[in-house]
Amino acid sequence: MRDWVLDLCSGLGGASEAFTNNPHWKVIRIENNPELDHIPHTRLLDVEHWLDWLPGLISEMGSRPAVIWASPPCLEFSMAYLAPASKAAREGRLDWKPDMSIVEACWEIIEFANPRYFVVENVQGAAGWFLPNFGRWKQHIGPFFLWGSFPILDIPAGYKHSKYTNDTWSTDPLRANKRALIPLAISEAFLDAVSMQTTLADFI
Repeated sequence: MRDWVLDLCSGLGGASEAFTNNPHWKVIRIENNPELDHIPHTRLLDVEHWLDWLPGLISEMGSRPAVIWASPPCLEFSMAYLAPASKAAREGRLDWKPDMSIVEACWEIIEFANPRYFVVENVQGAAGWFLPNFGRWKQHIGPFFLWGSFPILDIPAGYKHSKYTNDTWSTDPLRANKRALIPLAISEAFLDAVSMQTTLADFI
């Protein structure tokens, strides 16, 4: 039986891309944007309604996921000029809080599924809001901040990536997904890290 990866808020599938070509792993991507249904291994489902589909998916796969990666939308946590937090600060709305519904659903899924490893990825601005559930971020690689329980990813010194790398026109309906795309180098490092730990566990 192959281990499997549950990729939540998967977008263009960058986080789990390296796993798709590895025979030991099977990938299931969960996304609610119908414009992304063409991405391989994607199922159009709502993470907030996970009780409607996750128990059945675990039964279908024959086991709980070994790995969960979650990339909830970062707009609520971004400090960019036009993001909600920055607008609220400029307008003096001190009681503003981000919508945490998707983040909380991801946490509930992780608790229910109890994977061997999990990563929640977002921007630096999420740090304070993620603290109650996920603690402090464990690693950051350029603009990608990673929370969770996972082996440190071995990324070459000097590796650089900007979310402007994949930027496109403001009229592109998938612009946010393209800017948020997890680079293949990070996906490969994540695969290497969890695969090595999985192999070592066989000898313990």
